[in-house]
Formats: sequence, structure tokens, C-alpha cells
Amino acid sequence: MIKLVIDPGHGGKDTGAVGNGLVEKDLNLELSMRVARKLVAYDVAVTLTRSFDASLGLDERCGIANNLGADYFCSLHTNSGGGTGFESFIHTSARSKTENIRDVLHDIVAGYYNIAGFQDRGKKRADFAVLRNTVMPAVLLENFFIDNPADAVKLKDITFFDGLAGVIAGGLVAALGIPLKYGQPQGERGKTPAKGTALLKPAQARSMLAAKNALAPDYVDIYMSMEEKYGIRWDVVFAQSCKETAYWRFGGDVKPGQNNFAGLATFGGDPGASFSSPADGVEAQFQHWHVYYYGGDLPAGTKNLDPRRDAVLKSGWAGKLQYVEDLGGRWAPSEDYGSSIVNNYLMPMLAIQVRDDAAYIRQAGTSGSSPATPRPVTSKWNPDVEIARLEADGLINSKYQPGDPVTWGELATVINRLRDK
Repeated sequence: MIKLVIDPGHGGKDTGAVGNGLVEKDLNLELSMRVARKLVAYDVAVTLTRSFDASLGLDERCGIANNLGADYFCSLHTNSGGGTGFESFIHTSARSKTENIRDVLHDIVAGYYNIAGFQDRGKKRADFAVLRNTVMPAVLLENFFIDNPADAVKLKDITFFDGLAGVIAGGLVAALGIPLKYGQPQGERGKTPAKGTALLKPAQARSMLAAKNALAPDYVDIYMSMEEKYGIRWDVVFAQSCKETAYWRFGGDVKPGQNNFAGLATFGGDPGASFSSPADGVEAQFQHWHVYYYGGDLPAGTKNLDPRRDAVLKSGWAGKLQYVEDLGGRWAPSEDYGSSIVNNYLMPMLAIQVRDDAAYIRQAGTSGSSPATPRPVTSKWNPDVEIARLEADGLINSKYQPGDPVTWGELATVINRLRDK
């Protein structure tokens, strides 16, 4: 498996460039984390040199990559100095292998800038420390100019910014020849197919629920049962429900008793549709996805449960969508709606490392017929799940392996975040 180190430039006391209400260290970290999430579906081990706002020396960054035995090092920065657009750097003495990898990555990213009307400033060489002191092929990308108002507008555009993360991830995939994980459907670079077979394991979904809401009902089997019938991945629909219900905590206009886990027919304070059972509510949700991605008729003999199906048919969107990200501006007004389902809900669940569902047990429900949320087996310690729970609760925001060393600074950060809660 390829080992990739992504380096968010600057951090801590070193803010990097500042301009137009933006701070470089924050942009670099956010972009790096989005790139890492885009790569979850690929067979690559991604390490970030920093996963929060920490001061990190140039030698430390190189040391992380060198000690790891990384295959490639990619440092992400935001430019300044009055220019505009995108440029990439390799070391002045870099060999042909490094140059060839950089050329593929650069051309893919530059193409994204060109489509948006921004300048490709070219492929350059420099004696930067992170390029000089890393022993593997390395590249440094300068994305936009923070002090240019036009560039800053794009840096603040969440849809464009997420797309930039997608093309950087796609460029790394193409340049390094990173394969998809087994079972991952082929799709457009940086986007998530809605049709096909889910990548998420039931144990991953249940682990996230256990971490986010100990009282959440377990409807995972219902979601799984709908995939074959409707041809829509159950994991993306489940991720949407996690988003819409705040992991079944609700709190908005829709109430738990409505069994409406996707906000169907909600608008302007209207609590929306109600369904007689959780199974009907989930099936109505799948039917709404089905009309977007397939259009036409429902599977033979199926009762229409979707109150918004006719509206989609009349809108002209029926059967026109391919990717989860396409839901932005359609299911909900926000353009980043679909991207949020993927980046904020699906990807964190996919990152949870579990063996199989046998590692979980179901405890008796407290009321009705709804089973309780599964818990990790208490007689067997599962460090992967414990790490995932820390990440799900926002106490850490990077990927850690059970054997990774922890610094005093990292430990203090986790403790203080816990105290702040």
C-alpha cells in the first residue's frame, strides 16, 4: 500500500499569510483534511503532519515523512504577494521520477483553475526545506493568493474549495497510480456514485451511532435491505439520515415519531411527512433517491410512499443525477448539501476500522420493539473503535493507529477539548 504524507503548511504561532479575512494556516489544514477524506475510498495510507492548529518545524515535518518511510510527500499552501492562480514546486535537484509525478498532479489541478478562469502560474523548482530534506518524491502546491480579492472569493466558496480538494486527491491518485479499494464503484474523479453497492460495513455504522448517540435506534438492517430493491447504496442514504436527524437526536421541526429521517416535505417550518413505521420512512427516503437517480417507475408492485416524487418528476431532475454531490441545490437549497453528506458523515464512518459485525452485541431495547444501539463487546478491548469514538466526538480530528505515539501537546489538546465540553 502506498504511504502518502500530506503536510498542511504553517500552524500554531506561524500563521502564514493573512488577507481578506483569511488565515493561511487554517486554509491549509482544512484543504489537507478534505483531501485526506477524498482518499478514504482508495488503497492508500494517508498521514497528516498536523491535524490541528499546532506549531511544527520544517525538520519535524520532514522527519514524520522520513521516519514513516513514505512514498510521497505533498505540502499544501496558500500563496501571497499580489499574484493570482496556482503553481507547484519540486526541489531544484529533483530527479525525473519526482518531475513526472508532479507533472501529472499539476496538470490535473491546473485544469480545475483554468475552467474557473484562473491562471496556471506553472511548474517550478525551489530549494524549500520540505522539498530538500524529504527523502521521497515531494511536491509543494500553492493554491490561490490570499491577498488577492478575486482569489479570496474562491477560497471562501465552500463548493469550489471542496472541489479543489477533490481534484488534488484525484491528481494524487492519477500521479501515483493509487487503486480503489476492493468493491469501490468507479466514478468521476472526486465524486461519490449513488448507485451500486455500499462500501460501509454495518459495524462501522453502528460504531458511529454508539459514539454519537447512545440512545439512537438501530435501523441499519432496514437501510441495508433497501439497497438491492432500489439500486441505491444504503450507506449514502444512511449518512444522509445521520445528517438530517443529527444521529437521531432530532431537535428541529421534524419529531422522532414521524419516522421521517430525511426531512421529506419539510419547508418553512412545516414538520413535513409522517410515516407509519421506521421501515416505511426509510423506504420513502430510498424512493426519493430513486426518482433523482433513476426516474420513471418504481420497482414493480411497490407502493409509492414518497410525498415529493411528483415534484421531482415535474422539476426535470428525475433520472438525471449520478453522484451524491449532485443533491446540492436539489434536495436542499444549499449547494454543498451532497458534499456534506459525503465529507461530514459517510467518510468519517468509512474511516472507522472494525473487523466485522461479530465484534458487536445487541442489548435489549428499553421500550417498544426498537432494538437498542449495539455496543462494543465489553469483554474485548477494541482500540480502533475507541479512537473512532474520540474522532466522532471531536476530541481528535486526524487519523491515528493504535500503535501511534502521542505527544504531550496532543494529550493536552484532547484533555482540554474534553474539559471544554
